[in-house]
Amino acid sequence: MVDTTKMFAQSAKMIVDIAAHPLPLVSGMDLWFDYCDKVAPDQKSLWKRLRKLDFEKDSANLTKWLERLLRKEPPQDKVNGLWFGLFNPELDDGEVSCQMYVGGSTGFNPNSTSNEWVCQLTWMPKGRYSSSQVLTELYRPVETISKNQVSYLGEAFLCHGYIALVVSHWCHGPMRVNLLGNAAIRAVVMGHDSGDFYRISVLTAEKVGKQH
Repeated sequence: MVDTTKMFAQSAKMIVDIAAHPLPLVSGMDLWFDYCDKVAPDQKSLWKRLRKLDFEKDSANLTKWLERLLRKEPPQDKVNGLWFGLFNPELDDGEVSCQMYVGGSTGFNPNSTSNEWVCQLTWMPKGRYSSSQVLTELYRPVETISKNQVSYLGEAFLCHGYIALVVSHWCHGPMRVNLLGNAAIRAVVMGHDSGDFYRISVLTAEKVGKQH
């Protein structure tokens, strides 16, 4: 039986760690799968199969999507918060998936720990919806397992873990310049539309300029 209270707490802790020190995608995801192995060992064959997903290729595609979007539809300089949100669209095959979109807000308060500003998006570009095969593969086979609360290990755990890794790499790598743009400051938060908000970074011109 998956203890969901412990699972959400563990996920939050791991995301905090990844936000500060992003691991390589494969070894980073291994940590999430190791936890799945521990709490749901009866699904070991599934976790083994999902470990083989091409996280590097999928992440590269997401990076290209974001680069194009920020170039074609950049947020206004006054937008001081970016939200990478998970949601559940129905794809072309008629089945529900987990995917990510981006939006921006002018409501981020650097003196507050609240991330509720993600509910007040003012930058909603036309190309805000990404497409990730990995998110679909992490979501669908796990979501259907109702026994022992295993379904929570899909979207609420593995999908969050993957996106935390991707977004943290953006914040710590060359993409941080694109994320900040011409703004003086921009918070970067990820999570799910249902209310799981995780602050990955607060980018400023000084911090972005000092990182290599």
